[in-house]
Amino acid sequence: MAITTLLFDMDSTLIDIDEILFSKTYFKLLHECHFSDFDLGYFCDSLTEITRFVMLSKIPKEFTLDTFVKEMSKKYKRDPKDLYNNLLHFYNNEYESLNPFVRPIKGVKKMLKYCFKEGYNVVVATTPVFPEVAIRKRLKWGGLEIFDFKLVTHAGNMHFSKPREEYYQEVLFLIGKKKDECIMVGNEFMSDIVGPTRMGLKTFYCPLPTVNDDLFVSPELKRFSKIKPTYRGTINDFAKLVADGL
Repeated sequence: MAITTLLFDMDSTLIDIDEILFSKTYFKLLHECHFSDFDLGYFCDSLTEITRFVMLSKIPKEFTLDTFVKEMSKKYKRDPKDLYNNLLHFYNNEYESLNPFVRPIKGVKKMLKYCFKEGYNVVVATTPVFPEVAIRKRLKWGGLEIFDFKLVTHAGNMHFSKPREEYYQEVLFLIGKKKDECIMVGNEFMSDIVGPTRMGLKTFYCPLPTVNDDLFVSPELKRFSKIKPTYRGTINDFAKLVADGL
């Protein structure tokens, strides 16, 4: 079956983001705005723990945003509604100051324009632990707000998260596509390649230049040593692949 749908990871795939500085500043800013009554170190560790829990959770009837707020309520002993309102206020306002850490990637806009012109369905398949407003802002900062994506995953429309296979199953269900019609493009092996490959999707692995060529240098990835991406290269190599016909 011919490929009709392109699933793209967002951070460090479609947009250039200094993930270390972005995360460090994000934690500090959110702490200052709404959680300054907690020790900064404790807040960073606990929020990281909550994020990891949400990414691995399997609660079919609960959007990941609801799971996130519920876990934050348990950890910080605050009313879920107040937390939800605080988070939305933060993402609509203070979050804007993180703009300098996100930039367009040369060639991505041109590549996406070509994909849309050729009739492909294009999905932004990013880890859904942020509300839609935060994801849309990062797309805008990366110069990609002009595109009418088939789906942009976020914490308000997904019940599962990467790296779970259920995340990809839900994406396919939402867009009404079969696995043979799709290819997943991303820079993180565990999040973007393992699940889709196990499901039978084609994959394109585009790691950052600083990533060791040995996919399994990390001990926790050794058990996935038999999983190989369908293709591997840069995002510009993927553009050439699309131009040549998937």
